[in-house]
Amino acid sequence: MKIGFGAALWVRDNHPGNFHRMLDELSLEGYDGLEYAGLWLLEQYERRPGEFRELMQMHDLEFSATYHHCEYLIPERQQSELELAKRKADFLAAVGAPVLMIDGAHKRPEVATDDDIKVVAGMANRMGEIGRERGLTVAWHQHWGTTFEVKATFDRLMELTDPELVKFCPDTGQLTLGDFDLVETFKKYSSRIAYVHFKDLTFAGRPRGELWPGGPVAPTDSGAYHVDSRGRWVELGRGAVNFPAVYRILLEAGYDGWIVDDFDFTGYSVRESLAACKAYLNGALGVYGRRDRAKGLSQSRG
Repeated sequence: MKIGFGAALWVRDNHPGNFHRMLDELSLEGYDGLEYAGLWLLEQYERRPGEFRELMQMHDLEFSATYHHCEYLIPERQQSELELAKRKADFLAAVGAPVLMIDGAHKRPEVATDDDIKVVAGMANRMGEIGRERGLTVAWHQHWGTTFEVKATFDRLMELTDPELVKFCPDTGQLTLGDFDLVETFKKYSSRIAYVHFKDLTFAGRPRGELWPGGPVAPTDSGAYHVDSRGRWVELGRGAVNFPAVYRILLEAGYDGWIVDDFDFTGYSVRESLAACKAYLNGALGVYGRRDRAKGLSQSRG
Protein backbone atom coordinates (compact mmCIF):
# COMPACT_ATOMS: atom_id res chain seq x y z
CA MET A 1 0.00 0.00 0.00
CA LYS A 2 1.08 3.58 -0.62
CA ILE A 3 -0.26 6.67 1.15
CA GLY A 4 -0.72 9.96 -0.66
CA PHE A 5 -2.32 13.37 -0.29
CA GLY A 6 -4.00 15.72 -2.75
CA ALA A 7 -2.60 19.17 -3.44
CA ALA A 8 -5.75 21.20 -2.76
CA LEU A 9 -4.85 22.46 0.72
CA TRP A 10 -1.73 24.16 -0.65
CA VAL A 11 -2.74 25.32 -4.10
CA ARG A 12 -6.48 26.02 -3.81
CA ASP A 13 -7.68 29.45 -4.87
CA ASN A 14 -5.03 29.41 -7.58
CA HIS A 15 -1.93 29.63 -5.37
CA PRO A 16 0.51 27.16 -6.98
CA GLY A 17 3.40 29.08 -5.43
CA ASN A 18 2.93 26.81 -2.40
CA PHE A 19 3.91 23.77 -4.47
CA HIS A 20 7.45 23.47 -3.10
CA ARG A 21 6.27 23.91 0.48
CA MET A 22 3.82 21.10 -0.21
CA LEU A 23 6.64 18.77 -1.24
CA ASP A 24 8.59 19.62 1.91
CA GLU A 25 5.64 19.06 4.23
CA LEU A 26 4.49 15.85 2.59
CA SER A 27 7.97 14.43 2.83
CA LEU A 28 8.51 15.52 6.43
CA GLU A 29 5.22 13.90 7.49
CA GLY A 30 6.18 10.61 5.85
CA TYR A 31 3.73 10.41 2.96
CA ASP A 32 4.68 8.40 -0.11
CA GLY A 33 3.43 10.81 -2.73
CA LEU A 34 0.98 13.33 -4.03
CA GLU A 35 -1.86 13.80 -6.45
CA TYR A 36 -2.33 17.01 -8.44
CA ALA A 37 -5.58 18.03 -10.10
CA GLY A 38 -4.96 21.35 -11.86
CA LEU A 39 -3.27 22.37 -15.10
CA TRP A 40 -0.42 24.27 -13.44
CA LEU A 41 1.79 21.21 -12.94
CA LEU A 42 1.28 20.07 -16.53
CA GLU A 43 2.06 23.52 -17.89
CA GLN A 44 5.17 23.87 -15.75
CA TYR A 45 6.77 20.49 -16.36
CA GLU A 46 5.36 18.81 -19.45
CA ARG A 47 8.39 19.92 -21.48
CA ARG A 48 10.87 19.07 -18.72
CA PRO A 49 9.62 15.87 -17.07
CA GLY A 50 13.15 14.90 -16.05
CA GLU A 51 13.37 17.97 -13.82
CA PHE A 52 10.08 17.03 -12.19
CA ARG A 53 11.26 13.45 -11.57
CA GLU A 54 14.44 14.78 -9.94
CA LEU A 55 12.39 17.12 -7.75
CA MET A 56 10.25 14.23 -6.54
CA GLN A 57 13.27 12.02 -5.91
CA MET A 58 14.87 14.75 -3.80
CA HIS A 59 11.86 14.54 -1.49
CA ASP A 60 11.53 10.73 -1.66
CA LEU A 61 8.03 11.22 -3.08
CA GLU A 62 6.09 9.71 -5.97
CA PHE A 63 3.47 11.26 -8.22
CA SER A 64 0.42 9.03 -7.92
CA ALA A 65 -2.14 10.50 -10.32
CA THR A 66 -3.71 13.50 -11.94
CA TYR A 67 -7.32 14.29 -12.61
CA HIS A 68 -9.26 15.08 -15.77
CA HIS A 69 -12.72 16.58 -15.35
CA CYS A 70 -14.61 16.67 -18.66
CA GLU A 71 -17.68 18.26 -20.15
CA TYR A 72 -18.65 15.16 -22.08
CA LEU A 73 -22.13 16.35 -23.03
CA ILE A 74 -21.07 19.50 -24.88
CA PRO A 75 -20.38 18.20 -28.41
CA GLU A 76 -18.06 21.01 -29.40
CA ARG A 77 -15.88 20.28 -26.35
CA GLN A 78 -15.43 16.55 -26.86
CA GLN A 79 -12.41 16.58 -29.16
CA SER A 80 -10.54 19.13 -27.07
CA GLU A 81 -11.25 17.08 -23.93
CA LEU A 82 -9.72 14.02 -25.59
CA GLU A 83 -6.69 16.02 -26.67
CA LEU A 84 -6.16 17.32 -23.15
CA ALA A 85 -6.51 13.77 -21.80
CA LYS A 86 -3.71 12.73 -24.18
CA ARG A 87 -1.47 15.54 -22.93
CA LYS A 88 -2.07 14.55 -19.33
CA ALA A 89 -1.53 10.87 -20.08
CA ASP A 90 1.73 11.63 -21.92
CA PHE A 91 2.95 13.61 -18.93
CA LEU A 92 2.00 10.90 -16.46
CA ALA A 93 3.84 8.30 -18.54
CA ALA A 94 6.90 10.56 -18.81
CA VAL A 95 7.17 11.05 -15.04
CA GLY A 96 6.25 7.50 -14.05
CA ALA A 97 2.83 8.14 -12.49
CA PRO A 98 0.39 5.21 -12.79
CA VAL A 99 -3.15 6.63 -12.79
CA LEU A 100 -5.29 9.07 -14.76
CA MET A 101 -8.56 9.80 -12.96
CA ILE A 102 -11.51 10.96 -15.01
CA ASP A 103 -14.99 12.23 -14.22
CA GLY A 104 -17.33 15.02 -15.23
CA ALA A 105 -20.62 15.97 -16.83
CA HIS A 106 -21.87 18.80 -14.61
CA LYS A 107 -25.26 18.18 -13.06
CA ARG A 108 -28.10 19.72 -15.06
CA PRO A 109 -31.65 20.52 -13.94
CA GLU A 110 -33.05 17.68 -16.01
CA VAL A 111 -32.35 14.02 -15.27
CA ALA A 112 -29.70 12.49 -17.53
CA THR A 113 -31.09 10.27 -20.25
CA ASP A 114 -29.69 6.88 -21.11
CA ASP A 115 -28.41 8.39 -24.35
CA ASP A 116 -26.47 10.97 -22.29
CA ILE A 117 -24.89 8.23 -20.22
CA LYS A 118 -23.96 6.31 -23.37
CA VAL A 119 -22.15 9.39 -24.70
CA VAL A 120 -20.15 9.71 -21.48
CA ALA A 121 -19.39 5.99 -21.42
CA GLY A 122 -18.12 6.12 -24.99
CA MET A 123 -15.81 9.03 -24.16
CA ALA A 124 -14.62 7.30 -20.98
CA ASN A 125 -13.77 4.16 -22.93
CA ARG A 126 -11.76 6.24 -25.40
CA MET A 127 -9.82 7.77 -22.52
CA GLY A 128 -9.27 4.28 -21.18
CA GLU A 129 -7.71 3.35 -24.51
CA ILE A 130 -5.52 6.47 -24.37
CA GLY A 131 -4.30 5.38 -20.94
CA ARG A 132 -3.71 1.76 -21.92
CA GLU A 133 -1.63 2.81 -24.94
CA ARG A 134 0.69 4.63 -22.51
CA GLY A 135 0.80 1.96 -19.82
CA LEU A 136 -1.54 3.83 -17.47
CA THR A 137 -4.62 2.89 -15.49
CA VAL A 138 -7.69 5.09 -16.09
CA ALA A 139 -10.15 5.19 -13.19
CA TRP A 140 -13.54 6.87 -12.93
CA HIS A 141 -13.75 9.16 -9.90
CA GLN A 142 -17.38 9.49 -8.83
CA HIS A 143 -18.09 13.08 -7.75
CA TRP A 144 -20.86 15.08 -6.14
CA GLY A 145 -22.25 17.84 -8.35
CA THR A 146 -22.14 15.78 -11.55
CA THR A 147 -24.62 13.71 -13.52
CA PHE A 148 -23.22 10.68 -11.69
CA GLU A 149 -23.58 11.86 -8.10
CA VAL A 150 -26.33 9.29 -7.48
CA LYS A 151 -26.32 5.52 -7.62
CA ALA A 152 -28.68 4.98 -10.57
CA THR A 153 -26.74 6.98 -13.14
CA PHE A 154 -23.37 5.85 -11.79
CA ASP A 155 -24.28 2.16 -11.91
CA ARG A 156 -25.49 2.57 -15.48
CA LEU A 157 -22.20 4.24 -16.42
CA MET A 158 -20.28 1.33 -14.93
CA GLU A 159 -22.42 -1.09 -16.95
CA LEU A 160 -21.64 0.76 -20.18
CA THR A 161 -17.88 1.18 -19.70
CA ASP A 162 -15.33 -1.54 -20.37
CA PRO A 163 -14.00 -2.72 -16.98
CA GLU A 164 -10.63 -3.41 -18.58
CA LEU A 165 -10.37 0.18 -19.79
CA VAL A 166 -12.19 2.15 -17.09
CA LYS A 167 -11.47 1.17 -13.51
CA PHE A 168 -12.99 2.77 -10.41
CA CYS A 169 -11.66 5.28 -7.90
CA PRO A 170 -14.13 5.31 -5.01
CA ASP A 171 -14.08 8.52 -2.98
CA THR A 172 -15.54 7.87 0.48
CA GLY A 173 -16.57 11.49 0.97
CA GLN A 174 -18.11 12.05 -2.44
CA LEU A 175 -20.03 8.76 -2.25
CA THR A 176 -21.35 9.70 1.19
CA LEU A 177 -22.69 12.98 -0.19
CA GLY A 178 -24.78 11.02 -2.68
CA ASP A 179 -27.31 8.26 -2.11
CA PHE A 180 -24.73 5.47 -2.06
CA ASP A 181 -24.34 2.79 0.58
CA LEU A 182 -20.59 3.03 1.06
CA VAL A 183 -19.95 -0.58 2.10
CA GLU A 184 -22.22 -1.97 -0.60
CA THR A 185 -20.52 0.15 -3.28
CA PHE A 186 -17.01 -0.93 -2.25
CA LYS A 187 -18.13 -4.57 -2.27
CA LYS A 188 -19.94 -4.35 -5.59
CA TYR A 189 -16.98 -2.81 -7.40
CA SER A 190 -14.12 -4.31 -5.38
CA SER A 191 -12.63 -6.08 -8.40
CA ARG A 192 -12.65 -2.83 -10.37
CA ILE A 193 -11.05 -0.57 -7.74
CA ALA A 194 -7.67 0.66 -8.94
CA TYR A 195 -7.15 3.81 -6.87
CA VAL A 196 -8.80 5.05 -3.68
CA HIS A 197 -9.69 8.40 -2.13
CA PHE A 198 -10.19 8.39 1.63
CA LYS A 199 -12.10 11.55 2.51
CA ASP A 200 -14.14 12.31 5.61
CA LEU A 201 -17.01 14.68 6.30
CA THR A 202 -19.38 15.50 9.08
CA PHE A 203 -23.06 16.41 9.00
CA ALA A 204 -22.99 17.82 12.53
CA GLY A 205 -22.40 21.39 13.61
CA ARG A 206 -23.83 23.15 10.60
CA PRO A 207 -24.94 26.75 11.32
CA ARG A 208 -28.68 27.37 11.22
CA GLY A 209 -30.83 30.39 10.51
CA GLU A 210 -29.83 33.80 9.18
CA LEU A 211 -26.15 34.67 9.42
CA TRP A 212 -27.25 38.24 10.21
CA PRO A 213 -30.65 39.96 10.16
CA GLY A 214 -31.83 39.91 6.58
CA GLY A 215 -28.70 38.03 5.49
CA PRO A 216 -28.29 34.63 3.84
CA VAL A 217 -29.66 31.56 5.55
CA ALA A 218 -27.20 28.78 6.35
CA PRO A 219 -26.60 26.05 5.51
CA THR A 220 -26.78 26.75 1.80
CA ASP A 221 -25.43 25.20 -1.36
CA SER A 222 -23.36 28.21 -2.38
CA GLY A 223 -20.09 27.29 -0.69
CA ALA A 224 -17.16 25.09 -1.58
CA TYR A 225 -18.17 22.41 -4.06
CA HIS A 226 -21.79 23.49 -3.35
CA VAL A 227 -22.12 21.03 -0.47
CA ASP A 228 -22.57 23.35 2.53
CA SER A 229 -26.05 21.98 3.21
CA ARG A 230 -24.79 18.42 2.91
CA GLY A 231 -21.68 18.33 5.05
CA ARG A 232 -18.29 19.71 5.96
CA TRP A 233 -14.94 18.16 5.08
CA VAL A 234 -12.89 17.14 8.11
CA GLU A 235 -9.69 15.26 8.87
CA LEU A 236 -9.84 11.46 8.57
CA GLY A 237 -11.59 9.77 11.47
CA ARG A 238 -13.41 12.90 12.65
CA GLY A 239 -16.54 12.49 10.55
CA ALA A 240 -19.21 10.08 9.40
CA VAL A 241 -17.28 7.72 7.12
CA ASN A 242 -16.85 4.12 8.28
CA PHE A 243 -13.23 3.70 7.23
CA PRO A 244 -12.59 0.39 9.07
CA ALA A 245 -15.40 -1.28 7.11
CA VAL A 246 -14.28 -0.10 3.67
CA TYR A 247 -10.61 -0.80 4.44
CA ARG A 248 -11.49 -4.40 5.35
CA ILE A 249 -13.20 -4.74 1.97
CA LEU A 250 -10.08 -3.46 0.22
CA LEU A 251 -7.89 -5.94 2.09
CA GLU A 252 -10.24 -8.84 1.37
CA ALA A 253 -10.15 -7.91 -2.33
CA GLY A 254 -6.35 -7.95 -2.28
CA TYR A 255 -6.05 -4.23 -2.98
CA ASP A 256 -2.48 -3.01 -2.63
CA GLY A 257 -2.47 0.34 -4.44
CA TRP A 258 -2.68 3.99 -3.48
CA ILE A 259 -4.86 5.39 -0.70
CA VAL A 260 -4.94 9.16 -1.11
CA ASP A 261 -6.57 11.72 1.16
CA ASP A 262 -8.12 14.16 -1.30
CA PHE A 263 -8.81 16.82 1.33
CA ASP A 264 -10.05 20.25 0.26
CA PHE A 265 -10.53 22.48 3.32
CA THR A 266 -9.24 22.48 6.89
CA GLY A 267 -9.51 24.74 9.91
CA TYR A 268 -5.96 23.85 10.95
CA SER A 269 -2.55 24.53 9.49
CA VAL A 270 -1.89 22.22 6.55
CA ARG A 271 0.94 20.41 8.35
CA GLU A 272 -1.23 19.77 11.41
CA SER A 273 -3.94 18.41 9.16
CA LEU A 274 -1.43 16.18 7.37
CA ALA A 275 -0.19 14.79 10.65
CA ALA A 276 -3.70 14.11 11.96
CA CYS A 277 -4.74 12.25 8.82
CA LYS A 278 -1.61 10.12 8.74
CA ALA A 279 -1.91 9.34 12.45
CA TYR A 280 -5.41 8.02 11.78
CA LEU A 281 -4.29 5.93 8.81
CA ASN A 282 -1.39 4.43 10.77
CA GLY A 283 -2.77 4.20 14.27
CA ALA A 284 -6.49 3.59 13.82
CA LEU A 285 -6.57 1.63 10.56
CA GLY A 286 -3.11 0.09 10.38
CA VAL A 287 -2.50 1.51 6.92
CA TYR A 288 1.23 1.86 6.34
CA GLY A 289 2.89 3.16 3.24
CA ARG A 290 6.16 2.47 1.48
CA ARG A 291 8.17 4.90 3.60
CA ASP A 292 6.56 3.64 6.82
CA ARG A 293 7.55 0.08 6.00
CA ALA A 294 11.08 1.15 5.15
CA LYS A 295 11.32 2.53 8.69
CA GLY A 296 9.84 -0.65 10.20
CA LEU A 297 6.82 1.24 11.49
CA SER A 298 4.24 -1.34 10.42
CA GLN A 299 5.87 -3.94 12.63
CA SER A 300 5.57 -1.65 15.66
CA ARG A 301 1.78 -1.74 15.78
CA GLY A 302 0.49 -3.80 18.71
